[in-house]
Amino acid sequence: MPRLPDDVVPVFERFVRGPSVVREAVNGVGPAAISRPGKGGWSIRDVLVHLSDAELVRATRFRLILAEDEPAIFGFEEDRWKRKLQYLWRSPEAALALFDALRFTSAELLRQFDAKAWDRAGIHESEGPLSVRELLVRGADHAELHADQIRELRRQLEPPPG
Repeated sequence: MPRLPDDVVPVFERFVRGPSVVREAVNGVGPAAISRPGKGGWSIRDVLVHLSDAELVRATRFRLILAEDEPAIFGFEEDRWKRKLQYLWRSPEAALALFDALRFTSAELLRQFDAKAWDRAGIHESEGPLSVRELLVRGADHAELHADQIRELRRQLEPPPG
């Protein structure tokens, strides 16, 4: 089995930890807080469903780039997906389980490739070339960003302890 390139290892480890970081942020959230929107209009439920939808897109992008030569990579508009895909009625537990499973299978796949594969790229419709390496960085950052967002929503929505 190929070895991960040395420069990829730290971000790969962050990528793999993403679901745990999100689970830690959401652990113990009260049922009253999960669906209430915070100041930005997003609820914890919305964030969890967004994470699973974004991970589904990312998993597809990894596979397209690794299997095809310079494939077209589509974008998506997160607020439109939130509205059109009924985030309000989606299960946060199922979303978190899907996020976890997709992240695991992508990590399992990425471990199989040599250093050259990390530089393979697709052509994003608005951003231009997007490499496997860059997708990995964005995925690691994305989970951490939304874990922070969940912690902030909890501060806004849950009563202070005591």
